[in-house]
Amino acid sequence: MTLADAPAAPPAVPAAPGAAPLRRGEELVLARGGRFKLLVPLAGVERVEQAALPALRPGAGAPAHPVVAVRGALLPVLFAEALLGAEEATLRPGDQLLVLRDEERRALLWVSALEEVLPFEPLPPPAGARDELVAGFSGAPEPLAVLDVRRALDLAAGPLEDA
Repeated sequence: MTLADAPAAPPAVPAAPGAAPLRRGEELVLARGGRFKLLVPLAGVERVEQAALPALRPGAGAPAHPVVAVRGALLPVLFAEALLGAEEATLRPGDQLLVLRDEERRALLWVSALEEVLPFEPLPPPAGARDELVAGFSGAPEPLAVLDVRRALDLAAGPLEDA
C-alpha cells in the first residue's frame, strides 16, 4: 500500500470552544470517579500509576493542588470525583492515577477505576452541560463528558496561592 492508497484520517469533530479537536473513532478511556464517569482521550494519557497518598506542595507560591511523587517528580493531582461534581473526593484502596500529558506539562487525574477503551462517537451535549473542562461528549446510552486534557493541565498548574 502506498501513501496515496491509505485511507484518509477521519475529519476532526468540532470541539468545545478552545478545546483540542477530537477525531471520530479516537480512543477514549472510560474512567470512574466514585459514582461519576468520564472519558479521557488516550492520546493525553502517558501511563497509569497506583494511587499514593497526596501531600501539600512544599514552598510558598506553589499551586494549591496536592501533589504525588511519581518517578522522582512532584505532580499536581486533580480528583475526577470533584471535577465531576462531588462535594468531596473519597480516596479508596485500589484507586489509580492517570498521568496526563500535553507536550511537557504533566498532572495526575485520580480515578476510582478504569473500565474500558471506547471510540469517540460525538454526541450533542446534554441540556445544561458545562464545558469548562469538556472537549466534547460521547458514549451510549447517555452522553459522557470527554475531558479536555489541555484545560485540565491548565487547572492543575494554578492558581497560585498568596504568599
